[in-house]
Amino acid sequence: MVTFNSLNKSEFISNVIFKLILISTLIMTVVSVFYNIRFLITKKSLVVILYLVVVTIFIYILVYLINLYIQEKFYIYIVILVSAALRFLFVIAVKTPITSDFLIMYNAAKNVVAGDISWLEQCFFTTWGYLIPYVYYEALILKLFGSSVSLLMLNIIFMVGTNLLIYLIAKEFTTPKAAFISAFLYSIYPAPILMSSVLTNQHISLFFLLLGIYYYLVNPTWKRIILSAVFLFLGNLMRPEGIVIFCAIVLHNFIQLKDAVKCKCVGAIIKKVLILFLVYISLYQTVNLMFKATGAAPNGIFNNCPEWKFVLGMDSNSKGFYSEENSYIISISDSSQRKKEVYNIISSSLKSCSIPSFFLSKIELLWGGFETISWSLSHIETSRLIGKPQSNFTYEEAINVILAVEKSIYILVFIALIFTILILWREKEKNDINFFVALIFTNYIVYLFIEIQVRYRYFIMPSFFILLSVVLKSTIEKMKGKVSESA
Repeated sequence: MVTFNSLNKSEFISNVIFKLILISTLIMTVVSVFYNIRFLITKKSLVVILYLVVVTIFIYILVYLINLYIQEKFYIYIVILVSAALRFLFVIAVKTPITSDFLIMYNAAKNVVAGDISWLEQCFFTTWGYLIPYVYYEALILKLFGSSVSLLMLNIIFMVGTNLLIYLIAKEFTTPKAAFISAFLYSIYPAPILMSSVLTNQHISLFFLLLGIYYYLVNPTWKRIILSAVFLFLGNLMRPEGIVIFCAIVLHNFIQLKDAVKCKCVGAIIKKVLILFLVYISLYQTVNLMFKATGAAPNGIFNNCPEWKFVLGMDSNSKGFYSEENSYIISISDSSQRKKEVYNIISSSLKSCSIPSFFLSKIELLWGGFETISWSLSHIETSRLIGKPQSNFTYEEAINVILAVEKSIYILVFIALIFTILILWREKEKNDINFFVALIFTNYIVYLFIEIQVRYRYFIMPSFFILLSVVLKSTIEKMKGKVSESA
């Protein structure tokens, strides 16, 4: 039986956790916006502010156009069409060479098709076993369709699917109009488009992870919770970012504690979360055993040196970016000895710096700069002219325009998150869209401690666009109110 005291206690715990997450996320977002503005001033790229104004005006115009001409039944088709067209055109126009780790995995996939599994003995795969399932996925597609073009086309499909999920999730918790604008803005957002020509496992992983979140949040029946676990498993199998989602799920359920006690459904919620975890873990362990038993991954599909990410992330010399300096720890086979060495490395690194300054520098480098173009555009001769010989417009100038547009939308969704947090703070009833605040908060914290790369922002950006719909909903309602008053 739920008593008054237990209700008060649960409400207090729920509110404290919720407020702490909101405040922490707000602080990190404000700091990120500050670093973005400072970056623009330092780089003398204030034209981004002009683009930001243009994008904001574009959103207002889009709201009026939606009200006048676009029916709700067309929203999904527009999002799919625009998203697919821009990514397809980019892939066709920019023939990105396969490089770096992506080339290692692609070559391994070709070896699988040829019946050669000697690549499994490479240190790259014995250490990073979690990459092996993606190799077999690529091998399957190459076996069926015969070229890397099919992988790129599938990437586009997964990216469009992600875009569609942004709309479906946002629509569930705000309004169709607000959701459509958020999804449309993501469809033209240059950052993911720039990655569409890269054979990265991020595309397929993000789609399945977001699909798992959709089934977890929207009408979470027992069947949908099981499906959520399956999709989260598939997403994590392609790229191991599921731990961030599961941390957010735990936080989300703490946030919902008050309403759960009021509805006397705490037990049901706990059971659903337990089922989610159990199905996910069972699938992972089963597949891992199958990979081992068949010889497809003799050392398993787990990360066999998880400490490496922390060694990189806590390296004050490299500011958390990749460095070969301490790579010798990968060759230490004894896990207890390796952990001792990692502890010594990290302790030495942190003693040599101001920890608050180090964390701030990581925030600045990960969240405050331009999008990385080297993955897709490093082969472009930037000094070459575009179009006719008499044109003075070079590829470098075109790339700068794309980056400026990207940064303007990027800053917009960060500023919108600040207002979203303020809106959610005032709401009396907790909305399940709070899950994405918890997810962003978790993502912020995780990257304070592990390796950073600008392309790692790819995973979390859909959450910003989903939360943008909260501000858009409020803005559209206010615009309607003003129209009604003037009438």
